[in-house]
Amino acid sequence: MSAHPRIRPGALAAAVCTALLGTVLASPAAHAADPSPQRHTLSGSRPGYATAGARDPGGLAAFLRQVTDPYSPHYRHFLTPAAYQRRFALGPAEHRAVADWLTRSGLTVTRDTAHYVDVPGPERAVRQALGSPIHHYRTVRGTVSAPSGDLSVPSSLGTEVVAVSGLSAPAAAHPQSHRTTTPLHPPHPLHPRHPRPSGTVADGTGAVCSPSFGGTPATGLPTAYGATPTYAPCPYVPAQLRHAYGAGGAHATGKGTTIAIVDAYGSPTMPADADADRYARATGDRPFRPGQYRQRVTPKDWNVGSACAPPASWAGEEALDVDMAHGLAPDAHVLYMGADSCLDADLMDAEATVIDHRLADSLSNSWAEIIHSDPGHLTPDLVNAWNLLFEQAAAEGIGVYFAAGDCGDSSPDAAETGVNCDPKTTAAQADFPSGSPWVTSVGGTTLALDRHGNYAWETSMGDELSVLTDSTSTARSSASRSSASPASGKAWGPLPGVFAFGGGGGPSDFPQPWYQHGRTPAGSHGTPARRTTPNVAMEGDGALPVLVGLTDGGTFQLVGFGGTSAATPAFAALQADAQQETGRPLGFANPLLYALGGSPVFRDVTDHPAAAGTGPLTVVRDYGPSPTAQAPSDDQQRYVLYALGRDYGLHAVPGYDDATGLGSPSPAYLRWIRRTGGIPR
Repeated sequence: MSAHPRIRPGALAAAVCTALLGTVLASPAAHAADPSPQRHTLSGSRPGYATAGARDPGGLAAFLRQVTDPYSPHYRHFLTPAAYQRRFALGPAEHRAVADWLTRSGLTVTRDTAHYVDVPGPERAVRQALGSPIHHYRTVRGTVSAPSGDLSVPSSLGTEVVAVSGLSAPAAAHPQSHRTTTPLHPPHPLHPRHPRPSGTVADGTGAVCSPSFGGTPATGLPTAYGATPTYAPCPYVPAQLRHAYGAGGAHATGKGTTIAIVDAYGSPTMPADADADRYARATGDRPFRPGQYRQRVTPKDWNVGSACAPPASWAGEEALDVDMAHGLAPDAHVLYMGADSCLDADLMDAEATVIDHRLADSLSNSWAEIIHSDPGHLTPDLVNAWNLLFEQAAAEGIGVYFAAGDCGDSSPDAAETGVNCDPKTTAAQADFPSGSPWVTSVGGTTLALDRHGNYAWETSMGDELSVLTDSTSTARSSASRSSASPASGKAWGPLPGVFAFGGGGGPSDFPQPWYQHGRTPAGSHGTPARRTTPNVAMEGDGALPVLVGLTDGGTFQLVGFGGTSAATPAFAALQADAQQETGRPLGFANPLLYALGGSPVFRDVTDHPAAAGTGPLTVVRDYGPSPTAQAPSDDQQRYVLYALGRDYGLHAVPGYDDATGLGSPSPAYLRWIRRTGGIPR
């Protein structure tokens, strides 16, 4: 069996699941190779959970602190991509030294870029180059190939090589990331026939929604928690979100900026949908100008297989990200970069393309994966590779934004019922790359607007659901506490409901970064403080979704979507608005955000907002009558009761918390940026 290592000097690791693949990463500002036979071990390069790596090549860490600290005299003195390569990347001689070492071992260079070198070859060449044989292990999930020990490189390359990844691969490629876009779910996703935000209380099919939170009582349905529930608000459109968060004014439209979006694959209809302004016409919003939306996809290179959801299933993710980015920054350019798959290798290539050429000011990513899983693939070298790429973005003044996830604390208990959880999780954890110290992690909230369309309150994004059941049968179950309606013979069961959906967050695997010192929880019982997510949060609740337009089956449709996938491009767009206010790139956002923590620029979001009154927060989402409904029991598939503000394992409390971070941005955020230029006084 041949091996196909991919060697990445100076930037990032990737995995391409064809035969065996290795990726060797080299650190910046390294030195030329020497003929020494001694080896440098890449500790932790065998499969396992990731840990933070410590690197400070060529003063990069010191430079990043100076350029991102809002109190530094060098704040926002960013580098061009060319300047970054000169100061911190491998030079030609070091690059050749890495390639020469591999070719001398019997591997063949098939692709050589600034970030990596592809080198296929036989297993014996991999063993000679990397110091460990490749074994094949039988597991319950099939045959898996992996190095039998930690990999090593010549000691002369120890400062150049960061990591090797990709040698651990199952016979069939395994999923490496999952989307955090979540349609309303269960019992089934929102369909275009369901409520439109038309200002009425029902659409043409009879599905009922409310023009405001609490505005339409769900009479005729069972009571819940001792009260009559209300119908959920109609899905939000961009104008409502701009009003709630202070975007879209004369000086806050993202003009002069570019937002890049990285997802897997690409919808063939998205350019036409954008150019035809279908979504803008449907929502009464501002259309794209000619050339304002661009899309880079290469279908001939797509890795389509069992590792990722099919390309067509990513169309909703792309539409959601594009619609939110354009909706909250209507004058910003939007660049969609479609990775060739959802595997780290392809996602990293897409990110690197944006960063190497500085194609955008903000980079929005609505996908996530977990570090602690069985089986796991995120080795320390792969995590370090991602972080090196994010550090390059920070040096160049590119803000990188990642969704915090939709599975609460991502624990095995949450995964038992959470609709967007990874069932392979082995521990409560912050999602990755959201947990990287060099990205801005965006969590989710549940946003309520009053009858005038103004901001009313927000709570943490966490939903427990209950469905209609027969009250006679539920009454016989001592384990179920339902609220019955004698008139209808129905009840909501169970109460409390079952966890279905919630914003991600919690401690990551990384030490607490300097910008969180004194602002997030310290370590306890002798444990070190950790980098904690999320950093900020915005509307993303699947029970109160945002409206998205996409073409499906040849027909343009309006669909409600939720998740931190909605919040992330929205916050990236808000940052584009802020950049317009300053007239210069903002770059890595976290140090400035934490410098402003506790000020009026953020709304402090809690599980129980005082403005919402007392008692449980509930809504009924009406999914509309089923076209195949034959009996009243089909109401179980139509009406779902959601209890809000009930994230799993995470709690929104006064001040910073692991459910909503610093809170949600208020209109005062953009006003402060405009007044100060984004520099704390």
